[in-house]
Amino acid sequence: MKQILLATLVLLAAVSCGPKPAVFTGKIMGLKPESKVMLYDIAGRTQEIPIEVDAEGNYSIEIKADPCTRYIICDDPKGGVKFFVEPGMKANIDLEFKSVGNEGGEEVYDTVVNYTGDNKDAYDFLTEGEFYQNIQNPVVMAHYDTKDLTSFDDFCKDLQVRKDSLVALLPKVQSPVFREWMKNDYEAKVKNAYNWYPMLAQEPDEAYETFLESLDRNGNRQDAELYMEGYCSFWMPKDKDRYIAWFDVLKEKITNKEIVRQLADERIDGVIRRAPANLAEVFEVYKAIEPDRVVPEKIQEQYDHYITMIPGAQAVEFDFYDVDGIKYTLSALRGKAAYIDCWATWCGPCRAETPYMIKLYEHYKNDPRIQLVSVSLDKKEKNWKAVVAEEKLAWPQYIVHDEFESALCRNYDIEGIPRFLFIDAQGCILSLDAKRPSDPDIIAWIENLLK
Repeated sequence: MKQILLATLVLLAAVSCGPKPAVFTGKIMGLKPESKVMLYDIAGRTQEIPIEVDAEGNYSIEIKADPCTRYIICDDPKGGVKFFVEPGMKANIDLEFKSVGNEGGEEVYDTVVNYTGDNKDAYDFLTEGEFYQNIQNPVVMAHYDTKDLTSFDDFCKDLQVRKDSLVALLPKVQSPVFREWMKNDYEAKVKNAYNWYPMLAQEPDEAYETFLESLDRNGNRQDAELYMEGYCSFWMPKDKDRYIAWFDVLKEKITNKEIVRQLADERIDGVIRRAPANLAEVFEVYKAIEPDRVVPEKIQEQYDHYITMIPGAQAVEFDFYDVDGIKYTLSALRGKAAYIDCWATWCGPCRAETPYMIKLYEHYKNDPRIQLVSVSLDKKEKNWKAVVAEEKLAWPQYIVHDEFESALCRNYDIEGIPRFLFIDAQGCILSLDAKRPSDPDIIAWIENLLK
């Protein structure tokens, strides 16, 4: 009996001594009455968790999960903070939204953050050691415009050198948990950045082929994604529709049924949002991947919506504003076909397309059949106006309010930019996935649709 009691006490002690939750408190000042405040938890599957904020702006949250970065995001005014969480820590994060002016009839705010408590040095590091700004973007943008990358090994070394320069700064952060997490996070993101190679090189080299074949494409989903991106960029059959050919490659090269299912669902989601003319045919090819499976409800709903937005369907309206704050709608562009560039000043790949947009504009500026239009998703209008003026962008320039929550992005499922739409003179869809200005065949492609 004593042995059973002792074993029970040991078990209870083990349970009670498990990882303690991290506790965060703080105050958010300047929130609008109806604002939603969310915790974005990206440990494992991304979750959006509501945070209760009282009338004075105070909040308190407990986070029980593995070490990872999280975000507190407010939607009115828009802003937030990125921070690191590990079990047992306690910190206070105050946010204040300060109005800094009015642009286009919309108030603009700066977000002031005051962080105190555990892992303050980790918070400071996150504001300095941003992967995309400090590691990926400089390497990618060095080749994005010219697509002159020839050596995959050199590409990898460049990423690693930049990554190592940030890892070398990690010892100044006290938490060993944070240091280890950041090393692993950087490594995972560097590997994922290899996805850019097909977009920066004209032809694959032997080192890249060796890398692709070394991937565990049937045991690791990230490896399978990297493999599919690389293989389909360079070796996918050119005499087949690209969407259908992708599914053919998936069936041939990936044998893990769960990975096949995940990648197929992800791919068809992206295809549906672009509503190609042969969407119905592609959807049947997708369903044939697993004939006895019922199509997930969300995917079926998206298909039922976008099958009504294939080329020839009436484009859905959205609002946008010019540099003087005057409001327009999509129907105002009728009379000429509209090639619409969805971009933002902070988006490196968008800015890389600008020289090509300028060339395309020069080619078509006197053509009565077509107009080029740029619509910015910038949060700060002053940044947008400054770039438009500095780069002397001569074609019509507009901006939407609410960025990725705007009617433009909601109606056309725009979750990433640059994105190009093509609408005919009567307001009907020509393409929701138009070729980029940098595409060598862009003029021939446009001319074919203008016939």
